[in-house]
Amino acid sequence: MIYLLAIIVALGVLVFVHELGHFLAAKLFGVRVERFSIGFPPRLFGVQIGETDYCISAIPLGGYVKMSGMIDESLDTSSADREPEPHEFMAKPTYQKVIIITAGVIMNFLLAVGILGGMLWLQGEPVDPTTTIGYVGKGGLADSIGLRPNDQILAINGEPVDNWQDVSQGFIKHLGTKTDFQIRRGPDEVNITLDWDHLKMNDLGRLQIRPLLPARVGDLSPNFPAIKSGLQTGDQIIAIGDSLIASWSDMTRIISASADTPLRFSVLREQDTLAFDITPKAVSFEDENGEPVTVGRIGITYYQEYRELAFLPAIGKGLERAVMLGQLNIRGFSRILSGKESAQESLAGPIAIAEAAGDIAQQDLGRYIEFIALLS
Repeated sequence: MIYLLAIIVALGVLVFVHELGHFLAAKLFGVRVERFSIGFPPRLFGVQIGETDYCISAIPLGGYVKMSGMIDESLDTSSADREPEPHEFMAKPTYQKVIIITAGVIMNFLLAVGILGGMLWLQGEPVDPTTTIGYVGKGGLADSIGLRPNDQILAINGEPVDNWQDVSQGFIKHLGTKTDFQIRRGPDEVNITLDWDHLKMNDLGRLQIRPLLPARVGDLSPNFPAIKSGLQTGDQIIAIGDSLIASWSDMTRIISASADTPLRFSVLREQDTLAFDITPKAVSFEDENGEPVTVGRIGITYYQEYRELAFLPAIGKGLERAVMLGQLNIRGFSRILSGKESAQESLAGPIAIAEAAGDIAQQDLGRYIEFIALLS
């Protein structure tokens, strides 16, 4: 049920904003709007205000704005023999028609900018002040091109990176194109190239790379061992048993391999060093190859720091991200048209989108709102 509700809400927002763009542009140029519908016919219910019927229709897969002189009348051959009325779409100059037709797309883009910028303004910009790799998954894309733990990424395609957000955006910005990484490895600098000619854009999902971050506790999940043991947000795990913990990856490696095995955690809380006995909970799932896997989990997330942004800078960064996502979509479609990508593999269908919407909605409201921006 959550999947159906999540996708209906997401599509409802997108359709409403899209059709609102057409509606406002039509009103701006004096075109009579006969119906503003969320959903496709048959009409379920609505209200007539002035010349416009505002309604909800039965098929929730889109919506439409019915303008005088554009839909029914334009399909009537008799209308071609008369001059259009001043309030009809066909009576308007070409530039106004173009604005009316494209206004929906423009509104969806502005929605994405508003959501992305608004989230940055409300919660701040995530900051991970490192470009050093803490974890490289065996057999993942990063591993296959030669990236290693403790490599420091200095630049991507000649553009310097100052934090992990720069690194993440660098991967996305150059997705589908030849990508050169300038790396500091010990005392040496090396160059590593990611060539997308034999890869798919979906392969970014198996990059399997994480930054070198301290093992500091963020959110704690209910019904997991960490919160029951007394761990708190902000605690930093400095040792597990006799093993010193230098990073989040060190910690997760030990926990994952210790399902149902008691462990002693040494924790730094402000100025005090505390000890907690925690037994990781066994969690089973299927890996990307469909093989069953069981790992240990204690139910914590990484402590994410945020940098406050004023309203205008936040909207500016939202615009940058929306443009980057738009460029990524264009690049993806160009690769499909050129035969480098399969449309069936690259484009998610309605079921996949509904599943993604439901999963994200159950995890976090903020991520669900950002998902709507991505769809927009």
